[in-house]
Amino acid sequence: MAGQKRAPEDNSPRNVKKSKFVKDRLTDVSEKPVQLVSNLMDEEVDFPRGGGTSLTAAEVKTIRAEATQEANEELFAASGKTQKKKSRSDAKSKASVTSKRDVVRIEHLNYKRIVPGMKLLGQIASIQPLALIISLPNQLMGHVPITQVTSQLTNRLESMHEQEEPSDTESVDDGESDSQTEVPDLFQLFHAGQYVRAIVTNVHASGSTDVSAIGKLRDEAAKASRRIELSLVPKTVNSGVLKTDLKPGFTLSAAVQSVEDHGYILDIGVQGSSGFLSFKEAKKGASDCSKLPVGQLLDIAVVKMSSNEKICTVSVDPQVIQSSSITEVNNVTSILPGILGQALITGISPSGINLQILGFFNATADEFNVPTNPAKVFKIGQKVKARILYEIAGSSPPKFSVSLLDHIVNLKEKLSTDDTAIHLAYPNGTILDAITVKRVEPERGLVVEVQPHLDGFIHISHTSDGHVPILSSSSGPWRLNTIHRARVIGYHPLDGLLQLSLRPSILDQRFLQAGDVQVGEVLKGTVKRLTDSALFVSISCNADGIIWPNHYADIPLKHPSKRFKAGGSIKCRVLAVDPERMRVELTAKKTLIESTLPVLTSIEEAKVGIITDAVVYRVVDKGLIVRFYNDLKAFVPSREASDYSSKLKDMFIAGRVVKVRILTVDLNPPRVVASIRQASLSKAVKVADTSHITSSPVAESVVAVHKTPRVPSLRSSHAHESIPSKALASKRSSPLPQVKAVPTQSQSMPRSQTPEQAAPLKVEGFSWFPGDTRSDAEFDEASSSDEGSEEDESSKKKRRKKKEIEQDLTADMHSKLPESNADFERLLLGSPNSSYLWVQYMSFLLQLSEIDKARETGRRAIQTISFREEEERLNVWIALLNVENVYGTDESLEAVFKDAARHNDSKTVYLRLAAILDQSEKHEKAEDQYKRTCKKFGHSSKVWTLFCEHYMRRRNLEQARKLLPRSLQSLEKRKHLKTISKFAQLEYKLGDAERGKTIFEGIVDSHPKRWDLWSIYMDMEAGQGDIQSLRNIFNRIFVIKMTSHKAKSFFKKWLELERRIGDEEGASAVKQKAVEWTQKAASNSQ
Repeated sequence: MAGQKRAPEDNSPRNVKKSKFVKDRLTDVSEKPVQLVSNLMDEEVDFPRGGGTSLTAAEVKTIRAEATQEANEELFAASGKTQKKKSRSDAKSKASVTSKRDVVRIEHLNYKRIVPGMKLLGQIASIQPLALIISLPNQLMGHVPITQVTSQLTNRLESMHEQEEPSDTESVDDGESDSQTEVPDLFQLFHAGQYVRAIVTNVHASGSTDVSAIGKLRDEAAKASRRIELSLVPKTVNSGVLKTDLKPGFTLSAAVQSVEDHGYILDIGVQGSSGFLSFKEAKKGASDCSKLPVGQLLDIAVVKMSSNEKICTVSVDPQVIQSSSITEVNNVTSILPGILGQALITGISPSGINLQILGFFNATADEFNVPTNPAKVFKIGQKVKARILYEIAGSSPPKFSVSLLDHIVNLKEKLSTDDTAIHLAYPNGTILDAITVKRVEPERGLVVEVQPHLDGFIHISHTSDGHVPILSSSSGPWRLNTIHRARVIGYHPLDGLLQLSLRPSILDQRFLQAGDVQVGEVLKGTVKRLTDSALFVSISCNADGIIWPNHYADIPLKHPSKRFKAGGSIKCRVLAVDPERMRVELTAKKTLIESTLPVLTSIEEAKVGIITDAVVYRVVDKGLIVRFYNDLKAFVPSREASDYSSKLKDMFIAGRVVKVRILTVDLNPPRVVASIRQASLSKAVKVADTSHITSSPVAESVVAVHKTPRVPSLRSSHAHESIPSKALASKRSSPLPQVKAVPTQSQSMPRSQTPEQAAPLKVEGFSWFPGDTRSDAEFDEASSSDEGSEEDESSKKKRRKKKEIEQDLTADMHSKLPESNADFERLLLGSPNSSYLWVQYMSFLLQLSEIDKARETGRRAIQTISFREEEERLNVWIALLNVENVYGTDESLEAVFKDAARHNDSKTVYLRLAAILDQSEKHEKAEDQYKRTCKKFGHSSKVWTLFCEHYMRRRNLEQARKLLPRSLQSLEKRKHLKTISKFAQLEYKLGDAERGKTIFEGIVDSHPKRWDLWSIYMDMEAGQGDIQSLRNIFNRIFVIKMTSHKAKSFFKKWLELERRIGDEEGASAVKQKAVEWTQKAASNSQ
C-alpha cells in the first residue's frame, strides 16, 4: 500500500519515541509534498533502500494513531508554567502558523475550471429521450448523450438490424420475450435523483453552436446543460483503476455485458478483470427491472476478488454501496468520484474546510458542501466521512473536492422537512414570503435559509432589477439576517439548493412560466403579432399564448387583421397548457369565455351526465371528435350528433362550439363518449298555456282556382306530407340546391299534360300557409295567366320544356334505391361483378335481420365475381369480415379471416381486420391483430407504422415508442430511414412534437443530403407554427452543398412559409439570402 511503501525501516525496539517519527512524517507531508506525489503517481517500480519494515499492517496503523495523538498533545497543549496572557498570545501565534501552513485555497467549480478528462460525481436531474441531464457541483449542469451511456448500449443501438428477426413461435410484444431482443430506452435504465460518475468529454464555449440539439428543449435546466458534455462509459470513467485496488469496499461503475446461467457478467472498465453479479444479489438493487438488460449501467461495490484477479464478485445493494469506504489506494488514478473515505480536518475558514483524505491527499469542501455553521459543528483534528466530488484540475500534488453533506455522503435524494422531494415541495414559481440571509458572498450572491436544513442561493444578478456591482454583509438591503420575499426559479439536486430571485419584475409576474397558468382561467393579454397561421398573445413577461384561427371568434373571421392590432388588449380563456413546450393555448370565442358550465381538464373530471362546452375537433366517418380543455377529447357517435340524417360535415365544422352530455367514461383505455343531441334535450320544456285558444266552425267557400300541373314522380300520389328539404336531400343523396329546385310549384306545363280539375271546396277559418299573404286578386291573376299567356307560347318552347322534364324524371328514377330482393337480383344480373351492389344487398338483408342469408349472399358474390376482379372480390371479403365482427362469434370471425387471407393479399387482409376491430372499438382485439400482423409481416414498414398509429390514437405513447427499435430489428436496412421518418411524423401528429423533432434532428444529421427528409421535417415544423425553428432549419440546410435547382425549390418553400407563418421582414430576408446564395454559387463555379 501507499502508506506501507513509504514506511521507514524500523528494526529498533517498539518502546522507541513515536512522537518524533510522526513529527518527521507530518513535516515530510506538509513541506515536501512532491515526494509523496511522485511516489503515488509514478508508474515505475520503487526499489526499497535498506529493507522494509518488519511490522504488520495492523501494528503500523496502531503506532501511527498513537503517534498522531502524542504529536497533537505536543503541538496544541498550552504550557502551565507561563502567564495566562502570554499563553493566549502564543496560542494565537501558533494557530496562525498552523492556518498558513495547512489551509489550502478553496475554489468553486465553474466552466473555466472544467476540462475534458475531468471526472465528477453528478445526480440525474431529468431524463430526455436521447440524453440525460446531470446536476454537477456548484450549480452547474451537464448532459450525457445516449451514445455515451455504455458501450454495450451503443453497440445494440448501432447493430439492431444485424440481430436475428423474431421467430414464428415468439410473440412480438409478449412480456415474456427476451429482454435482449428489445433495446431499452433511457427512462427504463435510469431515474431522476440517481447518482452517477461521469467524465467530461467536451466543454462548449458560451454562444457556440448547439451540436447536441439539447438547447432546442424548452426546459431551462436542459438548455443550461448543453455546454458540458459528459460520458458514463465505465471504460473511460474507471480508466486508471488498478486491479490491486479492487478490494472489498471499493465502489465504481459497471455495465451489464452479458447474461449467464447464474448471474450477470459486468464490464468494469479495468483491463483483464470483469465483475460478476448473481441473480440473487441483483434483486437487491435499486433497478425496477426483473431482469437487467445488456447495457444497463450499475453502481457496484466490490465484495471479493478471485485469486487470479480476473473476476470480482460485486453487490448492488444500495445499503452496501452507501456504507462502503476505503482507507488507502495504490495509485492516485484509482481515486474515483463518489468514493467514500476517512478524512481528517486540517483547517476551517469562512469559505469552507480543509481536509486530508485517505491519509495523504489534500482536499477541500466549499461552503456549499458543508453543513451550516461548520465552525460550530467541526473542529480541527476531527475525523469525518467525506465523499469525493472531483479531482481539482491542474493541482500538483493532486487535490480533491469533497462533500460533507448528509444526502451526498449517504447517496440519497435531499428531502424537505415533511419528507417530500424538494422540487415537488417547491416547484418553479413558488413565492417564499420570508427568507433569511445567512451568508453574503460579495461577488457571487446570497445564501439564504428557506427552512431549517434547506438553503437557497440568489445570484447577484437576481438581487435587483438594476445593476448591483458588489454585496455587503454589514450594510445595505441584503446584509446578514435580513428577511426578504423571494421566488423559486430553479433547483440543483446535487447541491440541494433552491435557485431564488429577489427581482421585483419576477416577483410581480403573474405567470413565471407556462406551468403557472391555470387551464380554464379567464385573463387579459396583449396582442403581439398576427400571422396567417395563428395569433400570438403576451400574457406575462415570460409566458406567451397562441390562438389558432378557428378560435378567433364564434364565427370565422374573413379579415382578422381588422380586429386584432399589435399592442391591443384581448380577453381570452386558457384552453390548454403544455409546460414542457412552454406553450399556452388560448381561445377568444365569446361563448367559451362567458360560459359558466363546468371545465373538464382531465378524464378523471369527466363524470357521466355532466353537460359542458366542447369544440368540434374533427368530423370522422362514424361521428365527431370534440375537444374539451387541456386537450381532452371525446367521441360523439353519428346517432348522438343530430336528430336529422344530414351529413355531419355539412352540419358541423371544425371550431364550432357545442354543448355535450357525457355518456360513458372509460379510464383504461382512456375513452369518453358524449352526446350533442341529449345535451339539447336535457333542457326543461315549458308547456304553454292554451286556455286562450278558442275554436270556430269551418265554413266552405272557394278562395281561388289555379292550375297545379301534375308531374310524374316515383313518390306515391296517394299520400302527401311535408318533408324538410335537408332530410329529403340526405335520402336522395343529392345536393341541397337540386332538391329545392325540383319539383317547382305552379310551373307552366303543356296543356296535354294538364289533368282534369276536381270541384274545389271553399274552406275558411285556418290557413295552412301562414306566410302566404297574397290576395284573391293575385290568385285570380295567376289563374288567368295559366289559361291565357301560356297558351300563346310557341310549340318549339313546349318541346324544349317537355325534354327538360323528361331529363329530370330520368335522373329521379335512377336515384331510387332497390327496395326488395327482386330489385337487387335484377340489378345484379346486369352488373354481376359490382361489389358495391353485392355489399348493398348484404346490408339490405341485415336490416331485415336475415344474418345467415347475408352470409350466403356474400359467399355467392365471391363465387360470381370474376377472378380477375381482385379488388371487387376483396371488398366482399371485407364486408363478410364486418358481418362476422358485428353478428358472429370469435370463431366464425377467425374462420372467415383465414379464408380471406388465403384468397387475397394476406397482408392487406391482416391490416383491414385490425382496422375493422379498431373502428368497432374492440381495441384489445385490434392490438392482438396488429401483433399477429407484425409477427407475420415484420419485414413491412407499413405494418409497424400502422401499429404505432393504433397505440398513439389510444394515447398509449410508451408502447408506441417501443415499436421503433423492435421494427428496426425486423426490417431491411434500406427501410430503416423511411420507418424512422414515419414514426417521427406520427409523433408530430399524435404524440409529442418535441420528440418528433428530436428524431428528425438525428435523421438529417446522419443523412444531410436526403432532401426529401429535410422537406418532410420542414412540413412538420410548419404545422407547429414555429417560424423561428423553421428559419434555423433553412439556415442549416443552405450550408450543405446542393444544386441551384434544389436551392431554388427550398428558397421558394421558405418564402411561402414566411408569408404564411412569419412576417414581411422575414420574407425580405429570404429574398436577400437567395441573392447571396446565388452570387456565392456563381463565384464558386468560376
